[in-house]
Order: sequence, then C-alpha cells, then structure tokens
Amino acid sequence: MVEIKSILPHEYPFVLVDKILDIDYMKSSRGYKNISHNEPWVTGHFPDKAIYPGVLMIETMAQVGGFIFVEPEVKTINYRMLLCGVNNLKLIRPVVPGDQLIVEASLEQSIGHIFQIKCTAYVNNVIVSKGLISLAQTEV
Repeated sequence: MVEIKSILPHEYPFVLVDKILDIDYMKSSRGYKNISHNEPWVTGHFPDKAIYPGVLMIETMAQVGGFIFVEPEVKTINYRMLLCGVNNLKLIRPVVPGDQLIVEASLEQSIGHIFQIKCTAYVNNVIVSKGLISLAQTEV
C-alpha cells in the first residue's frame, strides 16, 4: 500500500486523496476521497447546500493521476507532478458531503516531461466528472 503523505508534497487541508486503490506503473491509477461534512470549504460553498468545488475535484483527479508515476515499492520520490492543463473536462453532477469520490486515471500521452491523463470520477458508480488533465514532472 502506498503512503500518500510520503508521495504528495501537499499538507492538510490540500491532501485531497484518502486512499490509492491501484497503481499500474506508467499506465493507470485509482483512488478515492471521502467528502466529509467538516472540510474547510463546506461552510462557504454553498452555505445552504454544500457542493464539493469543481476546482477541488480537478485537483483530486490530478493528485490521483500523479500516482501513475510511482514505481512499485517506492517510499518517497524526488520529483513533483504539477497540474499544468485541463482539457475537455466536464463537471457532470454535483458531489456533496457524505459522497465517496472515486477517481480512475490513465496515461494517454507523454511528450518529454508533460503527461496527458484521462480521468473519470464516480460517485456510486455514476460518472460525476471526466476529461483530460496535463501534469508536468519537475525536480524538487
């Protein structure tokens, strides 16, 4: 099992992945985030009915997608994967506190240190978001 906090450079409240379920090195990754009622964004987006912000959903996809590049048995990494593009991404249905957001990511294309990742996000096996993101590999 991958230790998320040893791979991601983020700190709370910006670690947006609770568990990585699968990694097929340089091919795909799958993970989830439990959307809870006590997250910082809940009181402001929106006060009468909280909806997980789309930009955070995209960041969740990017964080799960970044695990495609984690080799088996690796405990730490000496590079960062930075979100550098969002293409044809659609936010299809709202995600709310109490939902479990499952993200599937697969490597579609790479050019140098830029990688295009196809992402699909689900809640209860229903697609809530899908599209392409680009990640850039940079030195730490």
